[in-house]
Amino acid sequence: MNKKKVTMQDIADYLGITKVTVSKALNDQPGVSNDLRNHIWEVSKKLGYSKKGSFKQVNEERKLALLISKRFFLESDNFYSQIYYYLNKECIKKNISLSLFIINSFDEDNLVLPFSYRKNNLDGLFLAGEFNSQYIDSIAKLDIPVIAIDFYNHNINTDCVISDNFYASYLATTYLIEKGHKNIGFVGDPNYTSSVLDRFYGYLKAIRQNGLEYKEEWNIINNDSNGVYILDYLLPDNLPTAFLCHCDMAAWNILQKLKIQGISVPEQISLVSFDNTELSKNCVPPLTTINISKKEFAHKSLNQLLWRINNRTTEPQRIYLNTQLIERNSVLTINNENFKTV
Repeated sequence: MNKKKVTMQDIADYLGITKVTVSKALNDQPGVSNDLRNHIWEVSKKLGYSKKGSFKQVNEERKLALLISKRFFLESDNFYSQIYYYLNKECIKKNISLSLFIINSFDEDNLVLPFSYRKNNLDGLFLAGEFNSQYIDSIAKLDIPVIAIDFYNHNINTDCVISDNFYASYLATTYLIEKGHKNIGFVGDPNYTSSVLDRFYGYLKAIRQNGLEYKEEWNIINNDSNGVYILDYLLPDNLPTAFLCHCDMAAWNILQKLKIQGISVPEQISLVSFDNTELSKNCVPPLTTINISKKEFAHKSLNQLLWRINNRTTEPQRIYLNTQLIERNSVLTINNENFKTV
């Protein structure tokens, strides 16, 4: 006597939920909480559910990898290491294997992929930070589902999960303007990554929209092409009253530079940065910064990749994360009584 095949409706009836909810969970589609999704997976396994095609019933069979350029995985800046931490934590909950590969500049320039990074070994791949176009092209040829984390590249046909850097930067600059600042500089190399470029243009829009002057000498670049921050650079003779910094580490660096020259923050120069890392909380003064949730980055990236594995033919999606300005003590409201010119 043949055993009856278990269907999604059987699972739905067993749990007292709809068949649509079961389908979303088993195909890793959005709209189902993590707890319920995991419970549905457990029950489907218990009942002996199976499905033909690309869907993998047992999650431990899934193997994912995170590739990140070494220049973005610095000991001094924990933005991407925090994303990896939360990503790995979610994978463990789902019994998914996640490998981390930190790619050095030589391997990136010479298009060397990690040894175990082969089409037959991996179900999906995360790319975090940013890579040069040639390296991304070499990855695209492997025909593995890819999610770009915190960057986008028009040359690759892939999903990406990013914060709205342009708008967040526009709001952060507007915040400084509302605090009375009319001379505002930008710390960061606009050509370093797509995120920095978007933040630069958001800053520039706010400057020009408010009729303020942009001075090229107020664009301070304090890191090299490998992401290493330096103090061996010159500040302009005439400084602005505030800087918008492309990340917390860039803000911390210029804070040290200003201190060396006897310039106080925020009494003489105000600073606003991005990322809300531990560094922004622990430096003196604590930095006003744009919070970008590393946990949400991980959560949405994983859900999107699991969905993409089973939906290979649909158009790529760009998923934006919300941001929030965290006010601390690095910004001074300008008035005639409390402001000291540099």
